[in-house]
Amino acid sequence: MRRRQRIIMKKITFHFDMIELEEYANRVGIPLTEIMSKRRLRKTTAARYVYWLYLRDNGYKLIEIAKMFNMNPVTVFSGIETIRDLISVNDAYLKRFLEAIEYKNL
Repeated sequence: MRRRQRIIMKKITFHFDMIELEEYANRVGIPLTEIMSKRRLRKTTAARYVYWLYLRDNGYKLIEIAKMFNMNPVTVFSGIETIRDLISVNDAYLKRFLEAIEYKNL
């Protein structure tokens, strides 16, 4: 019988000017638990992927991001690439998520 795996959020030391995940969740209006989950609703995945991009752009390695979210590093890589593709075609749906992390290339 399998044991259920618990999601454990690691305490992470952020750079001084970084937006913490809790603050980001408040800015985009999606509960932190939903962003940390594996739900695949569009708003949830978009919020999660944008935050992964934010972490990656601020020096975090894929493996570190994957551990924070209890995900596979390949999933994180795929999510970041998906968001970069959507940003390149100016997907309007992402605007509020990108504004929440103060993304410079809007």
